[in-house]
Amino acid sequence: MPPLITMAIKKVALIGATGNLGSVILEALVSSGSFEVTVVQRESSQSKPSVAGTAVPVKTVDNDLSLGSLQAAFAGQDAVVVSFPLRDPAAHLRIADAAAAAGVSRVIPADYGSCDSGSARAQELVPLFKHKTAVRERLQALSAAAEGSGSSSSSFSWTSLVTGHFFDWGLRKDFLHFQLAARTADLLDGGAARSSTATLARIAEAVVRVLQRADDPRTRNRVLFVQSFCVSQLDVLRALERATGAEWRVANRYDSGEFIREHKAKADAGDKEAIEELVFAQGAIDGNWEGREGFAMELLGLDNEDLDEVVRRVVASP
Repeated sequence: MPPLITMAIKKVALIGATGNLGSVILEALVSSGSFEVTVVQRESSQSKPSVAGTAVPVKTVDNDLSLGSLQAAFAGQDAVVVSFPLRDPAAHLRIADAAAAAGVSRVIPADYGSCDSGSARAQELVPLFKHKTAVRERLQALSAAAEGSGSSSSSFSWTSLVTGHFFDWGLRKDFLHFQLAARTADLLDGGAARSSTATLARIAEAVVRVLQRADDPRTRNRVLFVQSFCVSQLDVLRALERATGAEWRVANRYDSGEFIREHKAKADAGDKEAIEELVFAQGAIDGNWEGREGFAMELLGLDNEDLDEVVRRVVASP
């Protein structure tokens, strides 16, 4: 593990703090004790973000997430963390532009799961990953421009975290094709392929570690891959059987090629659920981060979690 780096990031703005992932990131940022955290939310939002009963400061922006409103909200912040989905890609591009204009030192965009958005195959199957790549490219351009300008904003940088499927969320929502209530599973290609996947808490932990190591050049302007573990569908199935004390039934066995072709046709016809199935399949068959350039577990001081322990927690609180 590399030595701890003197922390340069103190003030952190989190936008998207009330979602499935954002709420966990908020708790991790506050609980770390390392940062002064501010939540940025739309003026129409009624949510009151808090951690352990303590309110978190809020800055409001207009409902359109305009460039000027975002820039004003980001003024004085060292880092901006984005944790809401790319349903409006233009808004995420404006967040990047506003952060650079406000003099922010580090942006962590909403890259995360389930696939590496830089994958040509992922982009071909699911437009979402083209949008994520467009945000990466905007951040790359902004950081290059800042470095070449010699201006006060020359410290602008970014880190994309790619995490694989959201494991605990995916189990609870049947997204990973393990049906907790029915105790059934669907397997792709026999279920032997290993893929990297991360719990929401692990993703939040990685965000904290990146910001704590912002002065380390290995976190600067890079795509970093993290995981809770790299496991196969069969590994998860066996862990579920151990956790429930029961034998599970394999309900469906799919050929991944046929599965993808079928759901790609449905997605092209406007079926949104089919898009989710494509994300599931691509993440399951092309999501092994171990050995990949940018695999950052050691860099961030992270160890793999215990699959059985995580699965037991999910089964106990589905």
